Amino acid sequence: SSHCGSSLCLSPHPLPPLGAMLASVVRRRCLATSASGHAIGARFVLRLARPSAAGRRLAATSARLGGGDGAAIVEAPAKRRWALKGVGGITVLVATAVAIDEGFRRCLQFWLLILPIYAHYFYVDKIRYPANQGGPSGAEAREAAFEVLHARYSPIIEWATRHMRGFYLKAAQIMSMRDDFLPETYLKWTRRLQNEAPVVLQGIDARRFVAKELGLSSAGDGDVAEVFIEWEDEPLGSASIGQVFRARLRSTGEQVAVKVQSPGIEDLFRADIRTLKFFTAFALPWAVQNMNAIEKMFSSEFDYTLEQRNMEAIRETLLPKWGGRIRVPKPFPEFSTPRVLCMELLEGEKLVDGVRLRFRAMAEREGRDPETYEEDHLRALREGRVKAQSAWVVRWQASLWRVWRRLRWGSGAAGEVLDFGEITETLLAIHGEQVLRHGIFNADPHPGNILLLKDGKLGLIDFGQVMHLSPEFRVCLARLFLALARRDVAAVARHERECGMRTRYQREDVRYRVCSFWMDRDTEEIMQGLNLQDFMAWAEFEDPVLEYPEDLYLVCRCSVMIRSLALAFGVRLSTAEHWRPYAEEVLRQHGLPLE
Repeated sequence: SSHCGSSLCLSPHPLPPLGAMLASVVRRRCLATSASGHAIGARFVLRLARPSAAGRRLAATSARLGGGDGAAIVEAPAKRRWALKGVGGITVLVATAVAIDEGFRRCLQFWLLILPIYAHYFYVDKIRYPANQGGPSGAEAREAAFEVLHARYSPIIEWATRHMRGFYLKAAQIMSMRDDFLPETYLKWTRRLQNEAPVVLQGIDARRFVAKELGLSSAGDGDVAEVFIEWEDEPLGSASIGQVFRARLRSTGEQVAVKVQSPGIEDLFRADIRTLKFFTAFALPWAVQNMNAIEKMFSSEFDYTLEQRNMEAIRETLLPKWGGRIRVPKPFPEFSTPRVLCMELLEGEKLVDGVRLRFRAMAEREGRDPETYEEDHLRALREGRVKAQSAWVVRWQASLWRVWRRLRWGSGAAGEVLDFGEITETLLAIHGEQVLRHGIFNADPHPGNILLLKDGKLGLIDFGQVMHLSPEFRVCLARLFLALARRDVAAVARHERECGMRTRYQREDVRYRVCSFWMDRDTEEIMQGLNLQDFMAWAEFEDPVLEYPEDLYLVCRCSVMIRSLALAFGVRLSTAEHWRPYAEEVLRQHGLPLE
């Protein structure tokens, strides 16, 4: 089976998921809290400051033999005691920092677990079972060894990710978008995190928080009746930085969704990203530039007033053309603050939930276990028994499948078939228009931000990571996408440099393949049998990245996330082909040749 993705070894067998593993911490390894930390440190210092019994006996013997005080003989033990006193002082400082600084405590927890796990995987990968050695029997033994490691560490990492939340939870969600990012053992629970994030704030605590943010008179009692005539304490959903609650406005009677930021989550994210950047510097050097861009991108996600403005801008640019196929919620600025966002409620289900419900219905009609039915489908895609098809082929297959199910089980069964080709093509086209025509786009289009609405439209939510692109940069992007669509190796490398990408050797063959992966396709011609981890390691070895502009990275990320979602449904898309019309439009508007 294929194991690849965000691992810590350069092999077809990945280590635990990067984001998820960095969140890993075992409860029994947690450091002492404030009181116990100080007590332990104090006892340690007092014990080390006492002269040892051997030292006291040695001093007495010296005094008897030489008539002196034995100072010369006990000089070394005395120095040792002073050194140990210093160690004890450091222990007290560390314990105090752990008790006071949450970021420091999380960083320490991370390193206590990450190093042994990293060392274990590294040993299996590089020493015990090196790749490409031992023939078929060696490959089987290597495979079995990695499966043991995955089974051993996956439950620990899952618990730790849910427990620590923060950026580690967000990273695990992102890593679950592609079947080739993680081993199957990790995919099972990282996929669930798309819509099963731990709930931090609910019930009266959430109402108190909202009432305080909105400046209501009864904030201490958690009474939000001044603004909302209805409020459901059970969250509609939970994400990496907050929860969403259903409510009804007193002023208009409209159903709304109230997004509430978890207290203190911004500090956790920033501490986690700093830790992750440090780890990435030595474990995954090719990802350092990506981490810098991610850190900057998240700097704006914690201001819900900015997200409200982003939402309004996206509505203005998309709805005039796409309003018949998508919906974007309307915000209510008068009931929003930097940590509370009130918006129109879109009635529907998350895309992932909708797919699972339809899988369940289809499995039950065929007399099969729903979970087994879904796993068989995903495993067939991973193992290549079901090949990803172009969008138009998938749309044609969906039409035939609907006809067959209507004839076999009635009209209700036909509705169980989703046209993944149409859904994913629509998403890719929408984001292409945002990137190239309007210069404002959502850089975080993961499945949890896409809804299947009751009226048949797609709902787009969560605009905390909306990015703006200058007209000059969009011209460079347009040229790059047209070069990718033409499969022009030299032009791709040249226009990528114009976008700000800098590498050590500027090798056209390497840059063409890497740029094609990020911004167009990941076909066999590009990957050449390598998994993602090996592919990126190969690229970094052949032509190390020196400068990776943030704007370019976020466009690449958007392209990969949508194509990854499509691949999970068996649809293979080419970003350059779908965005070609928008790229040509940009160049025409500026009076430039299409090359």
